[in-house]
Amino acid sequence: MTSYVARVCYLGGRYHGSQYQPGLDTIQSELIEAVSKWSGDSHSTQTIQLAGRTDRGVHSIGQIVQIVTEKSLDIDRINRHLPRDITLWAYAPAPSNFRPRFDALMRHYRYYFDSPSSTLDIPPMRHSLQLMLGSHDFHQLAKPDGNRPTTATILNACLIEHNGTLVLDLFGTNFLWKLVRKTVSLLQEIGEGKSSPSLIADILAGHSVIPSGIRPAPPENLVLVETVISLRMKPSEFAIKRIHKHVGDYLKSLDRFKLTLAAVTNDYLSNLRNFP
Repeated sequence: MTSYVARVCYLGGRYHGSQYQPGLDTIQSELIEAVSKWSGDSHSTQTIQLAGRTDRGVHSIGQIVQIVTEKSLDIDRINRHLPRDITLWAYAPAPSNFRPRFDALMRHYRYYFDSPSSTLDIPPMRHSLQLMLGSHDFHQLAKPDGNRPTTATILNACLIEHNGTLVLDLFGTNFLWKLVRKTVSLLQEIGEGKSSPSLIADILAGHSVIPSGIRPAPPENLVLVETVISLRMKPSEFAIKRIHKHVGDYLKSLDRFKLTLAAVTNDYLSNLRNFP
């Protein structure tokens, strides 16, 4: 059996997260099925492992998956068995002792805010964000996850205005469940003047407990940009073209859906009481 690592790009909207869950469509279950069909062998969560999990609705460009197989890996042939919103696009042989979850050096998440930057007070948001750098106990900013430790290390964080959209970039060695999305919710409240800029500092110091909890920001705006590992991978030009084509087709479909929904709302839904 040979171990490989591959980068996988996916749109998470149709899936119940990346991690395998019996009876549910997930990124890992689709990969297991596709590799099994390609190889002719039976695969499982033991031979197809992701370097981390993403929530339902969250997307990825550079997630890492380890594939253990007796065949020489051919990602283009595996892609033929994958739905169009999941694509393996680069790969490399992996060391025999490689563990995708624990051998990742860093992870980069990016969140695209819904609110225009002009409606937010960005300086206090940036000041609060910098307080998160380093290793902290983030249990108040994460969803409980069994007995897993609640300490995470944020290496860098920044808020930038990119093409008219406010963007949060977080770089860390590890992330807790819903940490990024709950951070976004707090930053949004600080930017809108609803919460004090000192709130994050109080939370990290363990002084402030929010009784109602922190509602995570919507998952559709979050992208796992890259899981960084110390291996150089060979990209597939065919797979990259596949990604571009699907995203282009999907955007056109969304435009048509938005146009139709707006028209139906205006023509019919706004006046249902008088509907014939």
